[in-house]
Amino acid sequence: MDKEIGKKYGRLTVVEDTGKRYRGSIIYKCLCECGNFKEVNTNKLHTGHVISCGCAKHKIKDLTGQRFGKLTVLSFAGRKNHKTLWRCRCDCGNECIASTASLTMGSTTSCGCRNKENQANIDSLRTGFVDGTSLTAIDGRRKVNKNNSSGHTGVSYDRSRKQWVAQLTFQRKNHLIGRFKYKRDAVWARKEAEQQYYGKYRADSKLINK
Repeated sequence: MDKEIGKKYGRLTVVEDTGKRYRGSIIYKCLCECGNFKEVNTNKLHTGHVISCGCAKHKIKDLTGQRFGKLTVLSFAGRKNHKTLWRCRCDCGNECIASTASLTMGSTTSCGCRNKENQANIDSLRTGFVDGTSLTAIDGRRKVNKNNSSGHTGVSYDRSRKQWVAQLTFQRKNHLIGRFKYKRDAVWARKEAEQQYYGKYRADSKLINK
């Protein structure tokens, strides 16, 4: 058995003889501590001219355990195209590879699921629906239906009971707010209910009306 196999030189451990030769010197395949492989001839190993795959020339800051957005760094994943790479786990459960620069500069904050979430929100706003609520239907600037005799959306007169009725439709469900002797009370109750049910979504509706 080749006595060089298994020996360590710097950060390199000799794995196998590649069968290649350089000026009579054996070229070995070596495994670096960073996980990369490198072919090195015997002379350079013995003289200490080569002690790593090249990562020793770069001072690599260990990001293991650190969190960037939805990503937690699990381990070093080597170097490629002059970039230091890290294996990360996203909050959604998926794993991905990201470079030091993309993590520290904030350009990569998830496995890609965050982009999908953002796109879904944008699509919801564009179609006018958020949480099953039609933003255009609850827009305070929406015109009153021509068949509405009270002049106020959600307020009508019950002739059989001789009362004003205030009601509101929210997420496809009709809510009876109350019955009142005077129209002004029904209108006031309807507006209070709008604030309670629609307040959050009316803020979103402004986005699709810009």
